[in-house]
Amino acid sequence: MTKTYWAHSSGPPGNGSKDWQLLAEHLEAVAQIASQLAALALPGDLQFQADAHLAGLLHDFGKYTDKFQRRLTAQGPKCQHAIHGAMLAAGEMNAPLHPLVSLSIAGHHAGIPDWAGGESSLSQKLKQASFRSETKELRPRAASDCAWIKTALDALEEPSALRRIEKTEVDLYTRMLFSCLVDADRLNTAGRAPEQAPLGATEKLEMLLKHLDGLRRNASGGSIQALRDRVLHDCLAAADSERNLLSLSVPTGGGKTLAAMAFALKRASLFPDRFRRIVIVIPYLSIIEQNARVYTEIFGADAVLEHHSGSTMPLKVLNRGAASEAQYIPSSDEEDEQVQECAQRIETENWDAPIIVTTSTRFFESLFSNRPKDLRRIHNLARSIIILDEVQTLPRRILAPLLQIQKELAERWGSNFVFSTATQPAFEEPDGRKGELLWHRGALAEIIREPEPLRKGLVRAQIEWRIGDSEKMNWEQVAIRMTASERCLAVVNLRDHARELYECLLARVCEHGKPEGIFHLSTRMCAAHRLRKIDAIRSRLSHGLPCRVVSTQLIEAGVDLDFPLVLRALAPLDAIVQAAGRADREGRITARLGKPGGEVIVFRPEDERMPPHEYKEATGVTESLAKQLLEDGSPIQVDDATAMRAFYDRYYAPGDSAALGVKFNTMRQRLEFAKLANEFEYINSRTRDVFVPDDEEARASITELDRIGQLTSALRRILQRHTIGLNPTEFEKACSAGAVHALRSESEIWIAADWAYEEELGINLAPGPENYIVAMT
Repeated sequence: MTKTYWAHSSGPPGNGSKDWQLLAEHLEAVAQIASQLAALALPGDLQFQADAHLAGLLHDFGKYTDKFQRRLTAQGPKCQHAIHGAMLAAGEMNAPLHPLVSLSIAGHHAGIPDWAGGESSLSQKLKQASFRSETKELRPRAASDCAWIKTALDALEEPSALRRIEKTEVDLYTRMLFSCLVDADRLNTAGRAPEQAPLGATEKLEMLLKHLDGLRRNASGGSIQALRDRVLHDCLAAADSERNLLSLSVPTGGGKTLAAMAFALKRASLFPDRFRRIVIVIPYLSIIEQNARVYTEIFGADAVLEHHSGSTMPLKVLNRGAASEAQYIPSSDEEDEQVQECAQRIETENWDAPIIVTTSTRFFESLFSNRPKDLRRIHNLARSIIILDEVQTLPRRILAPLLQIQKELAERWGSNFVFSTATQPAFEEPDGRKGELLWHRGALAEIIREPEPLRKGLVRAQIEWRIGDSEKMNWEQVAIRMTASERCLAVVNLRDHARELYECLLARVCEHGKPEGIFHLSTRMCAAHRLRKIDAIRSRLSHGLPCRVVSTQLIEAGVDLDFPLVLRALAPLDAIVQAAGRADREGRITARLGKPGGEVIVFRPEDERMPPHEYKEATGVTESLAKQLLEDGSPIQVDDATAMRAFYDRYYAPGDSAALGVKFNTMRQRLEFAKLANEFEYINSRTRDVFVPDDEEARASITELDRIGQLTSALRRILQRHTIGLNPTEFEKACSAGAVHALRSESEIWIAADWAYEEELGINLAPGPENYIVAMT
């Protein structure tokens, strides 16, 4: 009797359930889909498509074991199954046939392992005699069950004529191959086909230009609008450039956000066979919230996929390490239930949408991760136009690998990059260097034809530097200065500082009347809450009402608010220039005075605490440079390109390979996927996502979440807007105070108590006395 082999199951066998799938059927389907995805990522590269096909065909080869089949039909013990296909693909260890295919197969559940190293490395696992003998025994069984496998096994016996892949390309090639395999596996397991919705660039460009015409008609006109029109014109004119790394250097208020999208859509419409989607990468959630809403209004909700850093979370801890750290990866490759669960998730798993809006953290940590959940989407970055908004925020300690992988995506995988910023950083080596750590001189092509006149024309503010040792200001003094102006913005470096200054300002204003128009903004408020506050601020400013705002750095980039006065705590120079972009943003005061009318005061707080590492180091570089130029009688202003270049040249220190993270490029060449993923971190501190009850929508969704005990796609989509991130110290404090609790034991889904979320300040990490009052009846 011919035996039936199953790939995965849900429920008893033989009942006709659609959740039972034949193993041969699954392997053939995954091979086809993986090859199809590979062809879409790299058209014409038959070797890449063949590798993807082979990976798909062999990825679940180990499921032909009796142990695995018993596990499906009788709930037997867990067992390995990825190692068998990896062994077939690797061939003889002294001359491996398809090592990159082998790595992809071995990691398609648990993550790509290191090729060499300790016992957990793939090269060591492939030497295990028990698995090698078991793999040999499975060959006739699998060949008899699946004709495609028989063909593949016969081909493996023939001398290999594989194309040589350059040492600098093997890391990303493996990641792309792995991505095609994992996406194909998850799609087939879920019973879904690749969607690959068309970009429709020509139609979307028409929508965008119509939207911009509407903004132009409603604008007051003047020199600022004329400069924005010039930016748009240059972006449209540069769309046919042959370069694949481009910069868009436009000062704050120059309309670069929508102009960059116009460039991308025009470029995609001119070259429809080269580009299939647009990815917008943004450093701050505050900009994502605003920009994604604008894109949705222009193009429709179905065209835009918004993917925050914390928008997908596990329903359970799969492998817990130290008590304070949860590792969200399977402990072995047999977690098929988890794969089936992952397969049902929303499109954030694979970025199969025409326009993606995501965070810098999500984008880069996906590229350098070894986890299937993260890498699943990166094949869709091939042949994409990727706009890096506010690119000056790239962390210095990992700059070398960030630049290297972007260059590889551009040169090998058909991606184009647009580096959009008001303060273009020095990513290119100084003259005379070879470009060993940074890019070579001239690697970036500037979109704006005459950037210097544009920079001069968009100057609307003057900076006053009050950074001497005798000029330090406490929060009370800053509040006094703010009360002297009816409309002003103060930007500080820490969330605690924002809270303290807000409370001082509120008390000060209350002494003189009704505290109207006093606002606080920080990441202790969720996205939906911040958007409501920003809308209220914008409304008061547009009506000329009193409006005083205290904010952390989140307001500095992309949030289009306009104040006559901006106070900025001493910070990195690029952050100061960004904050200055909120001073007379629309240029009305400047036009009336005939000279820059916005006022920016850079001050030193008495409490000089600030974010650590690069932020603190960049602030030190800024202070040193600013004091030097003050002594020379030429204080830094917003249009000082020479000072900005000097700042970046000092900050990035091209000769310091350790500071730029060159070791990560070495790990990539050594195929140390697990080691790199473990050490690479785009941001310094991991945060825990917490759902907060900030409005009726959030409260209703949290109630439903608590009722069903499961984070569904629909609930996740809603609650993404009602999430805050707490660093480990804050999280521990909030849990100890009862401000945060878990949905279920071991769920890793965290919810803030009703009392712990305040309308003015967001999350309250510890209760006040009022929270202990018990009503008497």
